[in-house]
Amino acid sequence: MQQKRSEAIVMDRTDGRRIHVLGNDVTIKISSRDTAGAFTVFEGVSDPLQGPPLHLHRDQDESWYIVDGEFRFEVDGQEIYASGGATVFAPKGSRHTFQNVGTIPGRIVTTVVPGGLDLFFEELETVAPRGTRPDEAKMLPIFEKHRLELLGPPLAARSVMNVSAAD
Repeated sequence: MQQKRSEAIVMDRTDGRRIHVLGNDVTIKISSRDTAGAFTVFEGVSDPLQGPPLHLHRDQDESWYIVDGEFRFEVDGQEIYASGGATVFAPKGSRHTFQNVGTIPGRIVTTVVPGGLDLFFEELETVAPRGTRPDEAKMLPIFEKHRLELLGPPLAARSVMNVSAAD
């Protein structure tokens, strides 16, 4: 980790490093490299019905500020619905995921404390680039290195499995 910056950082709406992460686009606004690992801030855009797989961070708290859209979160089994202007928090060690349940792309600003999730995203993008099917065998060592656990599929996939099981 580099030394903490001594000057202010300003990111306009279109500024930042864009990364594709498992079907979602994120833009790193403040990298953990900028904060000597103290925190990371990024903006994510999720298409309707999209969201990350169920996972946990052993060492990081995560909060989401909903800019646009309607989302369903799951944090340790608790179902939470949130839309523009709401903030959701998941403490380190919690099992969590979210899904855009709206009909248009949704935007979320995420803060992770301490930082490092941006570095995880950078590595994950190298083994699961846009347009490829993610290979769990290649992803798991990256999850382990960054002290994250992949626990299950995204909410959309679980919804499909539950519908199939009910038939």
